[in-house]
Amino acid sequence: MNRRNRNKKRREMIAIGLIVMSFVLYFIMPLNLCLPYSAPVKAAITGTMMVVSEVIFWVGGLMIGREVALKIKKKFSIKNLITCIRVDRKEN
Repeated sequence: MNRRNRNKKRREMIAIGLIVMSFVLYFIMPLNLCLPYSAPVKAAITGTMMVVSEVIFWVGGLMIGREVALKIKKKFSIKNLITCIRVDRKEN
């Protein structure tokens, strides 16, 4: 039983790591503009990063559970972050 709990915890940590890695890929995408390549190459790199990030997110989501993954994605969505920024500006 103890071994089963350890394996479950390890699997959850790997899943959370994959989800975090997918968000890191999204956050470093704007840095692609600084790369010394032509525009089509930068677009291809960015598109590939988006696809890889989504795949990594959903693999982690499947490992941790669909409901938890959707909750995390909703909480950290771009739309939600922009809304939070606007609310903070209105308060100040």
